[in-house]
Amino acid sequence: MFMKNCELSEPFNYENDKEFSKNDFISFWNKVGNKIHWDKQYTRIWSGDERRPEWFKDGSTNVCNNVLDVHLKERGDQVAIYNECPSMNLSSQITYKELWQRVCVFSRVLRNLTIGKGDKIIILMPNYMETHIAMLSCARIGAIYSTTSTLLEANQLSTKIDYFQPKLIITAKFGVKGNGYRYIISKLKEALDTSTHKPNHTIIHNRIGFISKEKQEEFFSKEENKAYRNIQIEGEFDWDEIVQGVQPLKEYEILESSHTLSVSFSSGTTGEPKGFNNETGCYLAHLYYSYKCNYNFKAGETYFTTTSIGWAFGQNLFYGSLFHGSSLIVYEGDQNIPTIEYFRIIEKYKVKTMISTALIFRLVHSIDPNADTIKNYDISSLKSVILGGENLNPSVADFITKKIGVPINDSYGQSETGVILTYPSHQIPYLEKSSGVPVAGFSVGLKSPITKEIITKPYQLGELVIKLPLSPLHIQSLLYDDQYQTKLNNKYLDEYPGYYKSGDLGYYDENGYYFIVCRAEDTISTGNNKLAYNTFFEDFIQSNEMIYDNVVVPVSSLNPNDPSEQAPAAFIILKDQYKQFYCQQPKQFTDQLLEKINQSLIFNAMIEKTFIKHLIIVDELPRSISNKKIRNVLTNIYNGEKYNIPTNITNPYALSDIENRVKSYKALI
Repeated sequence: MFMKNCELSEPFNYENDKEFSKNDFISFWNKVGNKIHWDKQYTRIWSGDERRPEWFKDGSTNVCNNVLDVHLKERGDQVAIYNECPSMNLSSQITYKELWQRVCVFSRVLRNLTIGKGDKIIILMPNYMETHIAMLSCARIGAIYSTTSTLLEANQLSTKIDYFQPKLIITAKFGVKGNGYRYIISKLKEALDTSTHKPNHTIIHNRIGFISKEKQEEFFSKEENKAYRNIQIEGEFDWDEIVQGVQPLKEYEILESSHTLSVSFSSGTTGEPKGFNNETGCYLAHLYYSYKCNYNFKAGETYFTTTSIGWAFGQNLFYGSLFHGSSLIVYEGDQNIPTIEYFRIIEKYKVKTMISTALIFRLVHSIDPNADTIKNYDISSLKSVILGGENLNPSVADFITKKIGVPINDSYGQSETGVILTYPSHQIPYLEKSSGVPVAGFSVGLKSPITKEIITKPYQLGELVIKLPLSPLHIQSLLYDDQYQTKLNNKYLDEYPGYYKSGDLGYYDENGYYFIVCRAEDTISTGNNKLAYNTFFEDFIQSNEMIYDNVVVPVSSLNPNDPSEQAPAAFIILKDQYKQFYCQQPKQFTDQLLEKINQSLIFNAMIEKTFIKHLIIVDELPRSISNKKIRNVLTNIYNGEKYNIPTNITNPYALSDIENRVKSYKALI
């Protein structure tokens, strides 16, 4: 039984909170707002209108104070962050008090450089301690930051610098690449040389504890690295030098609820950057409710994440852990290399929850398919694996739940919204292929893209929508939008009046579980008004023993009678043991594999006798910072169309190889 629409549940009860938010949406979020430390209490929980809501009107607060200062009395000596970098055999940790002290010092450094409220900063750093110190320091003084992946190429970084126009860039000299070092400064130098906007200063952390002066000299002595030796950036400061003798800034900036904490970037099909403003008050509401109720974060417990700090989800996890007084283990390493080290870390720290992506577990599965090596570690403390990013396919789900023996908390969300669907604190049973149920505080549904009407029956495909007004967990504004929010309205609110459009297609079953099928633009029109959906293809293809990973996209069928007709094309990565057979006889191997896949599709009623038309073997698939597969460029490449390199792609070098593979494939058919 649940209490009827009067209070947030304590302990958390999903049914109670869902009913509460459904019956009294505004009061629900008022209860959440009361969990935040306000320096000035808000006068109204919600004002404005449904298309332009204003949450926590007249309230003032500070994120750094809410996640750090408030814990000093009770948790000053508790570890706030552990850092693990197995490839370099490095481990470190910092307590809440030590973190606060270093943040106060670096906040003063920023102030001394005339950085203040509203000034913009790019943080270009890997997953390690100083990145978190930089973020918290920006939050403390009200500077608006954007944390950026170090995997971006120079031209992508240059585009972001020109778009964001930072007053300061904070970066590290080195990161991890494979089992060696990644030199970050060369990309930054190239980006700054080609960008129109120039920041006033750059702070560089040399990371002597990570790579000693002797090892740096060894790195620069290698022939391929000699050009890096004398790179200098105009207006640069050394982190370790600039913090010496600085008095800590113990006070924090009191900020309006609507003040932008940070800007998260995504990229659409055009490849143009799109910035989402994370408002201070709304962000704190997200930290409280999402991580307490959906993910069951608790004070004093230890969580482990492999997600990149350059991804919004990685940043949210960091803040969410601190908000709730937890300890977070942050992993630094090349996530394209399979390793069992994750489970050593789980054993070492007695981790309760691991937060990661399906890609990480696919890589682990490739080297330990029966989890035999994993079983050498005591991971009995692990109660849940939380997954984000790409859709979870059944083979990875089976590996986690059956071979490793740990429950999954899958989730679906967007940069714009945070988590929309999940398994809230495991209070509903996991269902294969489903992303879960709508989180409390949201009014989620499906609309027909054709009739624009709400879908009221299970198993009917529609576009996922959220009823307005958007909750505090959603992005309320876009960077550089006008006073009328023209960009936001055109992109998200105009298609279905009264609703936010997600751009994703899905359906729900009779028990309310939601299944995300694909992006709306990724449907495949196979003629006679029939549509096929790449997720159905990909699940079947992934079950083939030879295939490591795959993606299916629509390409032109070249049907002269119907120019709009499309054909499904599969881009496939083979498991290592089968690559030699492809290299020996590429056409014969491809033809036989295609025939075998299509034979299995005969029995899939969801695809209605539609088959894979083309099969291209590749070494890599284009991926975003959040490890999602970037599909639209594959369609462009196959069709011979011009395309923009997406600003959030982490492996743009793969595109030229894919172009060559497509040319080779077309020459064979």
